[in-house]
Amino acid sequence: MSIYKKRALADSTGDYLATSLGEVLMVLDKTSFDLQLLNRVLQSQSYKTHFRLFVLNPDETIDYEIPQEDIILGSGNYSENYQQGQRRNINISLVNIDGNYTPSINTIWVHNKFRFDVGIEYNNEIFWFPRGIYVLSNPSVTHNDADKQVSLTLVDKFALLEGKTGTLETTYEIPVGIDIKKAIQSILTLDTGSGYPLDLKPIIYDSSFEGKTMPYTLRKDAGGTFGEIILDLAIMLNAECFYNDLGNLCFININETISDFNKPVLWNYDENEEELFNLSGNFNFDNVVNQVNIIGDNINGELFSAFAINDNPISPICIANIGRRILSINDSNIYSDELAQDRANYELRKASILETTVSANVAFNPLLFVNNLITTNDSYLNLERQKFIIQSISYTIGNDNMMNLTCSNLNNFTLV
Repeated sequence: MSIYKKRALADSTGDYLATSLGEVLMVLDKTSFDLQLLNRVLQSQSYKTHFRLFVLNPDETIDYEIPQEDIILGSGNYSENYQQGQRRNINISLVNIDGNYTPSINTIWVHNKFRFDVGIEYNNEIFWFPRGIYVLSNPSVTHNDADKQVSLTLVDKFALLEGKTGTLETTYEIPVGIDIKKAIQSILTLDTGSGYPLDLKPIIYDSSFEGKTMPYTLRKDAGGTFGEIILDLAIMLNAECFYNDLGNLCFININETISDFNKPVLWNYDENEEELFNLSGNFNFDNVVNQVNIIGDNINGELFSAFAINDNPISPICIANIGRRILSINDSNIYSDELAQDRANYELRKASILETTVSANVAFNPLLFVNNLITTNDSYLNLERQKFIIQSISYTIGNDNMMNLTCSNLNNFTLV
């Protein structure tokens, strides 16, 4: 079952059902939507999945839709990973009999952006959900007798900031005292040379960051990237930074993103239900961490630092159970003990996510996002309504109605 609540916005092209740490669950092109019906449909698997791909103009308005019949089902995939910066990527193959998608300046070229949507069809009606804005990476063309195809590799929009488009020609400085939000917006509105800025979309900026200014001058030499600067600014804010499914750059307070025990459960899975196909567990014992030490900047002889430990007796990887397993991080962007402590808590949790994971093959479900919770019942793995944080989501762009989740057991985490 799902916990989403419906919230329609007057200026939208569809219904916003909920937001989840920057992500927006949105049903496109519909004026009304029965979420309870969607829950029942997803649980029963009485639906068909659909996919559509739009080529966008530089301002991210739609140029045209690639016909759905040109998408070669079963030949591509979508993946989403919980991390800073780039989170999503897509590989997708298109029928290219008439050469419509052969890369050229008049068809699909290096400057193009794309929008990818997934759909759920029930009773001959399709409900569409956005799954990100992308830029073209490395396309390939194949011709085997009558079989003509183009394969597109589409990467998260953050790649613009980290790649050649975002490379600094000269040294870039953000002076002390400048409002950090304005500094971010100044970067995104820089002209790329084509007459368009790096990013036109408004950012999602946590209200707790409003009014925060640069604690010192940030300098990045030529050859660095705006992506590096953006992530440095995120560290100063103690924010997670990524593009959401609508293509907005998000800055979310890490104290919110790591409040796992306060998060609602997006979906419940049970071994006796058809929507859960199988589970498997992986244990990364070599890299288990239960203490993180953070060393920040040294300002006027004062060294900022903090540490976080897993001393939660419920956790099987706490210090009392297995001894100390230490990760040390040095970061000059940390300019106070408070920021150092927040970072230590965040890095300890992040390390814990990677230590023991469960891989689940489940029925396709557009209501799930990374860094959110599901629960699982499985007698073989001794799981009874156990909470898991979603680390990654992947699926084939096809008609098998399946997706793969990798998740981490919440019992591993320290209570913060």
